[in-house]
Amino acid sequence: MAKNNKNKRITGIFPKKGYAVVFLLMALVAVGFMAMMTVVDAIPANMTMTIIAVLFALLVVGFILLGRRSKVARIVGLVVAFFCIALYGMGTYYLANTYATFAKLSDSSESALPAGEMDLANEPFNIYITGIDQWESEKGKDLERSDVNMIVTVNPVTRRILLTSIPRDAYIKLHTAQQMDKLTHTGVYGVDETINTVQDWLGVDLNYYVKMNFTAVVDVINAIGGVDVYSPKEFVPTKRDWWTVKKGWNHMNGKQALAFARERKAFKGEDSKRVENQQRVVDAILKKLMTSPALLTSYPDILKAASDNMSTNMTSDEMQQVVKMQLADLGIWDIQNQKITGEYDMDYVASLTQSQKFLVYKTKKSSVDECLAAIDAVMNPTEEEIRQVEEERKKNTLIKFIKGLTGKSGEEAAEETAEE
Repeated sequence: MAKNNKNKRITGIFPKKGYAVVFLLMALVAVGFMAMMTVVDAIPANMTMTIIAVLFALLVVGFILLGRRSKVARIVGLVVAFFCIALYGMGTYYLANTYATFAKLSDSSESALPAGEMDLANEPFNIYITGIDQWESEKGKDLERSDVNMIVTVNPVTRRILLTSIPRDAYIKLHTAQQMDKLTHTGVYGVDETINTVQDWLGVDLNYYVKMNFTAVVDVINAIGGVDVYSPKEFVPTKRDWWTVKKGWNHMNGKQALAFARERKAFKGEDSKRVENQQRVVDAILKKLMTSPALLTSYPDILKAASDNMSTNMTSDEMQQVVKMQLADLGIWDIQNQKITGEYDMDYVASLTQSQKFLVYKTKKSSVDECLAAIDAVMNPTEEEIRQVEEERKKNTLIKFIKGLTGKSGEEAAEETAEE
C-alpha cells in the first residue's frame, strides 16, 4: 500500500496523456524557436539570455501546472502553454522570415565587386545608395539611370552617420570608357560602373551598395508607417498635384515622400534643392528606424517590403551584425548632411550624341575636397571624440530606458529628461 502511494506521488507530477501532448507541443515550439534564433543570430547576448530564461520559466511552470490534480491548476497550465506556443511560435515564424529575407537580399547582388566583409559593429564603413528612376512595372522596359546618388558614411563606435549627396548630373569620367559623362548615366551600364566611377573620382572606398527603385522607396516608407519630413518651403509637387507640402513638418506616406524627394520644377530646376530634400527623406527614415525599438524589431517586414525592388552586396551575416549592433545599444545617432556643389554648364557627354552639348553639372574642387575631409573625419575619429562618445553613452542610460518604455525618439526622451 505504501508503495502504491509512493508511485502515485511520483506519477502525479507528470501531465496526463492529453496534457502531455500540449506540453510536448510547447517543447517542440521552444526547440524550434531556439534553433531559429541560433541560425539568425541577430539578437544581442543579453537579450538572448533573457528570452531563453523566460522561455525556460514558462516550460517549467507549464509542466508543473499541467501535472497537477487540481482542475484549476491544469486550466492555468493550459493558458500558460497556449501563451507560450503562440508567443514563441510567432517568434519562430518571424525569425524564419528574417532568415529568408536576409538570404534573398544577400543573393540579390548585381555587383561583381566583393562585399566589405567587415566587423560592422566596430569598424566604420561606407554604403553607396543608388536610386533608380523606375517603378517595378517599368523593369526591363527602359534604361536604368541613377537618379539618387548618396554616400552614407557610418561609424558605429562614435554613433555618427554622414550623408554625402552627389548631384545626378555631376560631370565625371566614366570608369570603363574613360570619357566624360553625367553620373546618372552610369546606371545604364550597371551598378559596378556607378560604384567604380565614383571610387575613381573621389578616391573613397565604397564597401557596400544599396540599389533601390521608386517602388522600393514607397514600400519601405509605408512599412514603417510613414515619415515626418521638414520642408523649408510650401509647394505642390508636380507628380502629386492633389497634395500640398506645407512649410514646416509634414507626415508623409511613401508616395508623398517620393514626390517630395523628386520635385524640381517647384524650385525652378535647382537640382541642389532636390538633393537637400532627398537628404531630408533619408534622414527621416534613418531616425525613425534607429530611435524606435518597435520598428527596429520589425526589420524583416521592412526589408521584405522592398526585397523585390532592392539589391545589395551585403551578406546575411553582415545584415545580422547591423541589427544586433543597434538592438544592443539603442543610443542616439548623430546624423549630418552635406552635398557636393558646383555649377551647371553645357558640354559633351559620352553616352549621347557628340553632335551637340548637353546640360551638365560641373562640381567645384573645393566642395569635393571639403566633403572628402568630412567623410575622413567620420571614418577616423580622434581618441578624444571616442572618449566623449563613451561618456555620453553612459549618461544616456536613462534616456534609452525611457525611450524603450515609451517608444519616443531619442531626441524627445533627451529633451524631457533635461527639462526634469
